[in-house]
Amino acid sequence: MDTSADHTREALFAGVLLLANRMQREYDSRLAPLTLKQWLALAVVDNLPQPVPSVTVIARALGTTHQNTSKLLRALEARGLLEFAPSPEDQRARTIAVTPAARMSPEQEEWGQRMLDELYAGVDKQELATCLNVLERMSRNLCGESLLPPAEEG
Repeated sequence: MDTSADHTREALFAGVLLLANRMQREYDSRLAPLTLKQWLALAVVDNLPQPVPSVTVIARALGTTHQNTSKLLRALEARGLLEFAPSPEDQRARTIAVTPAARMSPEQEEWGQRMLDELYAGVDKQELATCLNVLERMSRNLCGESLLPPAEEG
């Protein structure tokens, strides 16, 4: 058994979890009053065709449960960033749409780019591509699902 490979795999496993926790802590403080998870939910909803037909569509895109997604979306609705409306196809269902208040200003978009520049400082394009490929493979191994939206899958 190759113990150096085992150590690398264990370190990567722990590293992914630690980095996710650190990103959440850091960006929760920077994005306040939104949380990183709320910001991600808004970004996902904003990038789906409007209005989004159901919470299930968003939950699938976020890779989380319907219950957790509903809670996130309700918090965003309470802030006036999302709106729910009866579905024209099924009156029991509700569509979800981003409100004008949720649209990012040019300053916020610039801040987002600076945040990414800071996070990826010193990492070249090839390293980013390799990292994305490894994370994609790990996701597919874990649950059979891509990390990427269908339009971006390669």
